[in-house]
Amino acid sequence: MWTLNLNKKRIVACLIVSILVGGLYYGIFIEPYDVMVKKVTIRDDLLYKAWHGLKILQLSDLHITNIGKRERKVRHLVSRLDPDLICVTGDLAQWDSSNSKVIQFLNSLKAKYGVYVILGDSDMSTGSQRCFFCHKSGNIHGLRRKPVFLRNSLVQVQIKNGRHIEIIGIAPDLNKEEFPVFWKGIEMSFDNYTPVLVLSHFSSLWNLVPEDEHLLWLSGDTHGGQVALPRFLWPLVYRGKDYEHLKGLFSSGEGKWLYVNQGIGTTRHFPVRIGVPPEITLFSFAPKIKRGSSGT
Repeated sequence: MWTLNLNKKRIVACLIVSILVGGLYYGIFIEPYDVMVKKVTIRDDLLYKAWHGLKILQLSDLHITNIGKRERKVRHLVSRLDPDLICVTGDLAQWDSSNSKVIQFLNSLKAKYGVYVILGDSDMSTGSQRCFFCHKSGNIHGLRRKPVFLRNSLVQVQIKNGRHIEIIGIAPDLNKEEFPVFWKGIEMSFDNYTPVLVLSHFSSLWNLVPEDEHLLWLSGDTHGGQVALPRFLWPLVYRGKDYEHLKGLFSSGEGKWLYVNQGIGTTRHFPVRIGVPPEITLFSFAPKIKRGSSGT
């Protein structure tokens, strides 16, 4: 009997070890390369009126060190989706990494109305070298024209049928105390009756935008958590992150929208994804469904 019980314990122990090893293998070598395309339709009358027919693609948290299997797959999928506009919301390079491979990757992305990029906190980790994300090497005063880097600035992009889209890019070091002054100043540069597209690596500032603004705010940073966990654990595990907006689409109910992308890469010290695959997001726009009408 004692021998039988010992054998059962060994079998259980082997099963547990096998599950842990298998899960770790999957989380390191399989899911981080299983890039998904998530198509999101935003139902908002004003956004639809301004941007209908426009395909906006978001990438975030690339964390590039080299152009490898994952980067090549992302590039292939982006090309197949044929977006009108590409937005990249920060953490382009891995922490303390060179930007050379990042620029090579970004230059390979094509969209009808251009590629617009902001920096994340990992991009700021390289000291003075971070300048060469936005500026051409050897000419510190010459900003790159392709892709377009935005840093607490606004650009107006002409799109089809005489329309335009206004894009605001927010730097990762703009804090909560500085943001209201920044927003009040930049409001003077755009039409209050036209929605704006905001790129910010962090989502936390979205709550500070006045409720009557009409905008789509694109963020990243959280990686969607990298590992799917029950919601009650989020405040403990993701302390320091905006865990209330960990991933997905959010709305104020007044026309102020937020989308938090799960990102492409992982952190250097935790290269694991389980239940939170790398994400390319493609946005389209539709009218709001009227009460009493049918629709999906």
